[in-house]
Amino acid sequence: MGTLIHLRSRLREQASSACSSGYSLIELLLVVAVLGSCLVAGSLSLTHGLRMQEARGAAQSWQAAATWAQIGVLWHGGATDVKYATGLLALSHDPGQCGGDLGPSAPVVPVRTNLARWRESEGVKVSFTGAFASPDGGGSLFFDTWRGSYRVVVRPESGLTTRTRVEVGP
Repeated sequence: MGTLIHLRSRLREQASSACSSGYSLIELLLVVAVLGSCLVAGSLSLTHGLRMQEARGAAQSWQAAATWAQIGVLWHGGATDVKYATGLLALSHDPGQCGGDLGPSAPVVPVRTNLARWRESEGVKVSFTGAFASPDGGGSLFFDTWRGSYRVVVRPESGLTTRTRVEVGP
């Protein structure tokens, strides 16, 4: 009887030592693959979110520059151009009373427009002139992201702008 109990306890020790010896290579590879796929999915989502925020910031910056251009024309007369190219936002005023250049601090986002007269080789340019500081026509600017763009609509008479998000399907 004593030897049977001794044999059973010895078998239990061997079984428990075999189970606690560690993980197999397949189990470790499976865990690493799952973690890797989670990291890739998270980084893609983060990159997409950052691009959307950059485009939103570019649209907001352009709207602020357009407002400043209109104020400069109302105060000082003349004409003011608002130029936006990838990573460049600048205002130029005829008499030089207002204007400026954000240089490399502008968001680096591609821009396009639906009007040929606003297109330039590197971006867009909208001029504000007249007694009401109106833009040279109405139209839209598109600050592109990965799967859509931020659209800024410029009203022809007032120059008032509205910004919306435009989604593009997969």
